[in-house]
Amino acid sequence: MQPNTQKEPSLINEAQTTGIDSMLQYAMDSRVSSVKDAIDLTLQAQAKCEALKYAKGLAKCSAQLGLFYMIMGDHETALEHSQLALKSFTEQGDKQGIAEALYTIGSTEYKSTKYHQGLEHLYECLRIQKEIEDIRGQSKSLKAIGYIYEAFNELDKALETYERCRELSHLNNDKNGESNACNPLSGLYLKRGDYKNALESINTSISLKKETGDKRGLAFAWYGKGKIHLHLKEYNDAREFFSRGLKIHREVGDKMGCGMSLNKLGQICFETNDFEQAKKYFNEAIEVGETIDNQQIIYKAYFQLFNIAMTEGEESQALAYHIKYHDYKERMINSETKSKIKSLESMWKMESLESEARIQRENNVVVKKKNEELDKFSSRVSHDLRGPISSLMGLYEVVKSEVNDPEALKYFELYHHRITRINQTIIDLLELSKVKDWQLSKTVINFDEMVADCIESFSYLPGFDKINFEIDLDKDLKIQSDRSLMNTIIQNLIENSIKYSRQNIGDPFVKIQIKQTAEDYMCVIVEDNGIGIDEKYHSKVFEMFYRANDEVQGSGLGMFILKSAVEKLEGEVSLVSEPNKGTKFVILLPIIENMKKEYLGI
Repeated sequence: MQPNTQKEPSLINEAQTTGIDSMLQYAMDSRVSSVKDAIDLTLQAQAKCEALKYAKGLAKCSAQLGLFYMIMGDHETALEHSQLALKSFTEQGDKQGIAEALYTIGSTEYKSTKYHQGLEHLYECLRIQKEIEDIRGQSKSLKAIGYIYEAFNELDKALETYERCRELSHLNNDKNGESNACNPLSGLYLKRGDYKNALESINTSISLKKETGDKRGLAFAWYGKGKIHLHLKEYNDAREFFSRGLKIHREVGDKMGCGMSLNKLGQICFETNDFEQAKKYFNEAIEVGETIDNQQIIYKAYFQLFNIAMTEGEESQALAYHIKYHDYKERMINSETKSKIKSLESMWKMESLESEARIQRENNVVVKKKNEELDKFSSRVSHDLRGPISSLMGLYEVVKSEVNDPEALKYFELYHHRITRINQTIIDLLELSKVKDWQLSKTVINFDEMVADCIESFSYLPGFDKINFEIDLDKDLKIQSDRSLMNTIIQNLIENSIKYSRQNIGDPFVKIQIKQTAEDYMCVIVEDNGIGIDEKYHSKVFEMFYRANDEVQGSGLGMFILKSAVEKLEGEVSLVSEPNKGTKFVILLPIIENMKKEYLGI
């Protein structure tokens, strides 16, 4: 039988507790070089605390183990230790300890993309840190809160939070805290195109990390500098910095950092057409993301794999990747989480955020009212103009039959061209108004008939008779959806391909493919070998009144209407296009109701 070596709390002497506390501090310092070593040291300290019944020490051990497992990406274990620490610190009335446990819980939750829970715990942590005047802790919490704002594209709030974090750390001479704030600050400046401040921030971070010896933090700083070079298309430099970061992340065991770096290295390979290596990086990133349950790492990797498959012409594989991308992204961001974040901002009565939220709500009411007035005005004006425009178009037909002077007819032809363009703009505005206010209804769609009708309706367009239409419809696709919106989507895609076809080539074509890609999804693909669109204009294609080519007739509303109809059906649209090679549009739509043959009576 082993002798009982445990002592009552009253028998613990100061030398013993000091030794354990020193051991725990050494473990905390060790995390920047090796998280595994830090865990081993903390477990040794935990065994000593259990032997001595040192309750405060045990709580500290649980808190540190929670932090270290969070860094390792083992979020379930991290939460177990952190919640145990929170319970112990609460029983002891240790506010500093409570704040530390809440910080780790909140950070673990947001890294698991449970943003609303994470933000709640981080705000509670920040409240306690303000109460006990823990400046260093406030800086740390603000940085984590800034990450959540940035994840939801609240960039102004994120920037304000990071800057406050950097300011607090600088005032407190917390070099690690300041450098930690510089990393995300650099990323935000980069998003705004402010390369000077982006570079200044990340170089400051690198310098401070080298000074403090924070190996893990340096890896994130290398990552930040790699992003700047990637944005500037300086691929060799970018690869060097991401590789440095990945090497350190692997050494210290930071899986989150590994996943982020792998995605960026994959992006570089994609940009430089090394598709096979890119696939390896993205698949490894997905494995890491699944290990740590990080939806953001996973969906970003799937989106890039989708892009590669589209570029390689692997349509089935591309659609499979796109569905996974959509599913993982949807898990991460949803309206419930966003609304929870908004409510939490006011819950903790952060005065500046409350004021800003109130002003924003008031502005939203004004904007909504103005938009409604504008819609009514646009609809009214469009309807009122239809009559006079129709009369002017009819007048042209009279002129053609009555006037014989070639010079006069030339000017009337010019007049007719302008009136036709105005008429088309009015028709498109009315169509857009209809799409925005449309109430969805379910109808069994006959795609054979719909596609044929859409093609026939554009037979008047120049060059129509030269185009070879290749139609590939899933014969078993029997679904219910909104017929009007579906028609709008297909019609705009076909019209766009006809208008932008190249008449100077021998075999202009328009390929139309409609099929079911999964139990709840269908896909519409329209591809042509027309004039194509330069990559720098891809992001503008779906903007209102944007026209890729001034020589082609149109209002510039077709693709905007298309995107509005797709969004109304809660779908997604993407395109692949190159000048003088052609364009491919891919529409992914959820099926309103999948119709089984037996229910259709066939």
